[in-house]
Amino acid sequence: MPCLEIANVLRHDCVGPGLYELELSAPQIASAAAPGQFVHIHVRPVWGGQQQPSTQAQPEPPAQPLLRRPFSIAGADNSASGSIAILYRVRGAGTQLLANVRPGDRLDIMGPLGRGFTLPESPPPPQQQPARSPHALLVGGGLGIAPLVFLANTLARNGHRVTVFYGANTAGEMQSALRRLNASGAGSIQVFTTTLDGSAGPAGIVTDLLTTEPSAAAISDVGFVYTCGPEPMMAAVEQFAAARRIPGEMSLETALACGAGACLGCARRLRADPGASPVYVRVCKDGPVFPFGQIELNLVACGEE
Repeated sequence: MPCLEIANVLRHDCVGPGLYELELSAPQIASAAAPGQFVHIHVRPVWGGQQQPSTQAQPEPPAQPLLRRPFSIAGADNSASGSIAILYRVRGAGTQLLANVRPGDRLDIMGPLGRGFTLPESPPPPQQQPARSPHALLVGGGLGIAPLVFLANTLARNGHRVTVFYGANTAGEMQSALRRLNASGAGSIQVFTTTLDGSAGPAGIVTDLLTTEPSAAAISDVGFVYTCGPEPMMAAVEQFAAARRIPGEMSLETALACGAGACLGCARRLRADPGASPVYVRVCKDGPVFPFGQIELNLVACGEE
């Protein structure tokens, strides 16, 4: 059940050009969050953190941005600290304001929201397990890696083998996500990277890893595929899985105004037979995660971001 929470900013680091990692103390949201869900954040701090109102007369702050901004949950600690983490890039006025937030500030956030990834059943106890644990492939492009980091760590803790294919523009953009994947302490996560400039892994796009060695050999027994990133990339992953009859899910990245399914600003068309009446779903409420083969994707070519 989503809730409203005033979250303390625990840490806010610049982790690359225009890239930030934000950690928030939000016990209620952290305890309920599942991989693939998101939070909606008011990017201006509320009074009561480090930013206290001045005793001198001040002009009224601008009303914009009025709407919250959506961010995938990249990690959630439901222990006593009750923290969540997000990864984001400065793209416009809202995220530029968020980039100015400091530790000690407080943010008004709503979440967890949306439909997350379907988690497979945990493997049986060791004495009953087959020779190899279930194997999942996660393919992330650019900041599409954020929800997949949370998913990879969750799957690994549940006893699954996880292979992550991660593509970005440069090695510098990858450091935060790679640190989170490596810090999980789960040896069952294997990561292959590729960058457009060749600074981490081979030069190319992330879908190249599906058919080139040694990454292709590492996924010969994959039983489920998850992906998030640019839609042309996800379409290629979807086609790869369909050709091998491997089920999977994708998480859509799109602007979300209300985050609760009321405004219909995030409606997306479902695939349908020729001549059938169009059917639409709301990304924020019915998604952002959808099964392969369900959504009409935008196939306009673009890079990893």
